[in-house]
Amino acid sequence: MAKTLKAGEHKLVFAGGVNLKMAHDKKFAKFVVASIIKFNRDDWGDVADEDWKQNDEALESLNNGGWYGQILGSYLELGFGRTFHIWIIRNTAEEDGTQAITVLFPSDY
Repeated sequence: MAKTLKAGEHKLVFAGGVNLKMAHDKKFAKFVVASIIKFNRDDWGDVADEDWKQNDEALESLNNGGWYGQILGSYLELGFGRTFHIWIIRNTAEEDGTQAITVLFPSDY
């Protein structure tokens, strides 16, 4: 089950597998937090150039109050026999315009 933290008009949701891994792996938890910070600074991580451009256009539309859609960040960390790969997806799926930011493994999509 996903864990949700409400902050104003935004929801931060951790998919079940990510939530469980964060609880048991401090290095992974630090990686997730660092990735969320990057995402909130408009650093989309390891997405293709075309996706980066679409994210920037969607963000501009969002800032002008007219956006309903999705922004995708992809974050990968390799090292010492461990690989961490997560996606962070921001969307306005709620009718009231509430935005959800979801942290998940690509296999959860």
